[in-house]
Amino acid sequence: MLFRPVLLLLAAVTLLPDEGQWLPTQVRAMDWAALQKRGMVLTKDQFWHPENGGTLSATVQINGCTASFVSKDGLLLTNHHCGFGAVSELSTPEDNLLRDGFAAKDRGSERPAPGMVAAVLKRIEDVTAVVHAEQQKAKSDLERFEVTQRTLQKLVAEGEKREANTKCSVASFLEGKEYHLYYRTQIRDVRLVYAPPRAIGEFGGEVDNWEWPRHTGDFMFFRAYVAPDGAVRDHHPENVPYQAQHFLPVSTDGVQQGDLAIIMGYPGRTQRYKTSRGVMTQQGYVYPRRLDVLTRAIAVLEAAGRTDERLGLAVADRVKSLANVQKNASGMIFGLRNNGTAARKLREEEEFTAFVKAAGKAEWNGVLAEMLAIDEAEAAVIEKETTMAFLGLLGEDVPLLGAMIEACGSALASPIGKAPSRVVQVLGSDELTAHWETIQQPLLRILAGEVGGLSAAQRIAGTDFLADGEKAVEAMLAATTMRDAAARKALFAAGKDAITASADPMVQLARALAGERVATVQRQRERFGKLLDVGRRWIQAQESFRGQSFYPDANSTLRVSIAEVAGYSPREAVTYAPHTTVAGLLQKETGKEPFANPKALLAAAATRQQSRWFDKRLGDVPVCFLTNGDTTGGNSGSPVVDGKGRLIGLNFDRVFENVAGDFGWSRERSRNVVCDVRYVLWVVESVMPSPALLGELLTTK
Repeated sequence: MLFRPVLLLLAAVTLLPDEGQWLPTQVRAMDWAALQKRGMVLTKDQFWHPENGGTLSATVQINGCTASFVSKDGLLLTNHHCGFGAVSELSTPEDNLLRDGFAAKDRGSERPAPGMVAAVLKRIEDVTAVVHAEQQKAKSDLERFEVTQRTLQKLVAEGEKREANTKCSVASFLEGKEYHLYYRTQIRDVRLVYAPPRAIGEFGGEVDNWEWPRHTGDFMFFRAYVAPDGAVRDHHPENVPYQAQHFLPVSTDGVQQGDLAIIMGYPGRTQRYKTSRGVMTQQGYVYPRRLDVLTRAIAVLEAAGRTDERLGLAVADRVKSLANVQKNASGMIFGLRNNGTAARKLREEEEFTAFVKAAGKAEWNGVLAEMLAIDEAEAAVIEKETTMAFLGLLGEDVPLLGAMIEACGSALASPIGKAPSRVVQVLGSDELTAHWETIQQPLLRILAGEVGGLSAAQRIAGTDFLADGEKAVEAMLAATTMRDAAARKALFAAGKDAITASADPMVQLARALAGERVATVQRQRERFGKLLDVGRRWIQAQESFRGQSFYPDANSTLRVSIAEVAGYSPREAVTYAPHTTVAGLLQKETGKEPFANPKALLAAAATRQQSRWFDKRLGDVPVCFLTNGDTTGGNSGSPVVDGKGRLIGLNFDRVFENVAGDFGWSRERSRNVVCDVRYVLWVVESVMPSPALLGELLTTK
């Protein structure tokens, strides 16, 4: 794997804190001697070299998660919840892989995994100078945003044109201070190799989600395939396993408290340098609304799933995805409050102001005030924008409303005053009202209720008729004729004048939301454009204020977290050990979901003392362990390696007290949950045996 060196973002990392999601170049700049004292055996070139790759290069991005190559023949290991959607789609009531699990007998039995794409990083190129040069030509905040987007699109197109089998993207670091162009091989033929039964891969369900102690076997194996000449292509019977240049050997030694644990992955998004006002808005409004709305939406989908097994399979992935966001919101509310994040931000801002004054940095005098003003402007419209975000999040579950919003928007914006014929054709389909009684109507009640419940100052134009709450929403549902396909098609085929004149309350709602969608996009583009100017100066000031060990916010690019195995104390008089075992798993067994283990696991547990994966130090077969790594969403599936670069587990969660870690790492409470690789091996050997897979894992050198 070749990497073109990028400019070093920051000064050498002279400290080795467990805080930080570090770029590959920054890891190389760390005090390697100090890292060796913590247990690092690899040299910095063995861990990662800009030209030759290394252990870090075994890390792969897959469907918003992380995976890793664990054999030279393209074998990928990631979380069960990362492959949940693909397995759900492969499942039927007659062949329920989600419930029963799947183990390919040989490579010919591996099944194409719908929608799974593995992105293997080839190299990174610094394009900061190009982007900044174009940004300087902008005359306004909106123009700065638009110029930036055009420039990034051009860089991506040029990069993909230069290299075959390549997908490119540009990542912005430190509020636009730097831009890097990423070249990736995007493997589209990904096949399911092994999935444990859902009762193992999701043991504890939403009850245990974001909690400790944890006993979840959150793992799944896939394999990447390419054409015989190495070119990427869609699934084809003649495709062959991708030959991974770098892969991770499995460690069978186990880990103990204090052992070095290195987490490699693609963390999604953190907000470490947000202002106090920005944190207050999230804590005071966004997360509470998100928790309430998603709690009600999930209840609707779960109830619908119980009416029919096939529908239950169809909504399973949606429920799981939304439930994760829901509990995240709950954790954010808890963590931001208990950690006093906003108060800490206020103290830091006071210290920053004093620092700027003492340093005599005139160019930074007003930058904090400018950042606070941007966040204040966002707060002034946050109710509307949060509601529009709910429409985006739940839109696929309410296709009738989504299609009507699209039709209203396109017709009202069209020079000829008509929606495209394809849009009108879709509106004439009876499929738009599928699952009306069980899913769409109940969710419409929730969404329309949110629209009607906005404060007078932030009400969406044209939605006053919903201000009476539930009564108004019920009146809308009773009066609308838009459930009739012919009526919908006739109205929208008539064009702009008919749409504007319509008194149908659901058309009124769609019309208003179409207009607000345009307004929201415009506001956000202007805000982002301003941040490209102010934010860059803010980060420059923060770099000086905070010192040398300064890392950029996570943005779905390859990062490294240096950590160690560690327990924690979530509250007074309670201390959690860093390991869980099969004994604890059996203590949770109730025989009912989500704590019902497969019979095969219970049988294997009865003789586990004879297993080679029995750890005498723990007195049992290990299941999970904790580290104090700095992780966030996107780190799901991240390989966790020891100082020799051997796989010791895979990250799959954080503890509840650490959900708010996106806004700041805590030495006392920041803990991430890792599935011990020995539990993976025990399940593969003793619970749902796959001799071929086990052999491949244990013979990999």
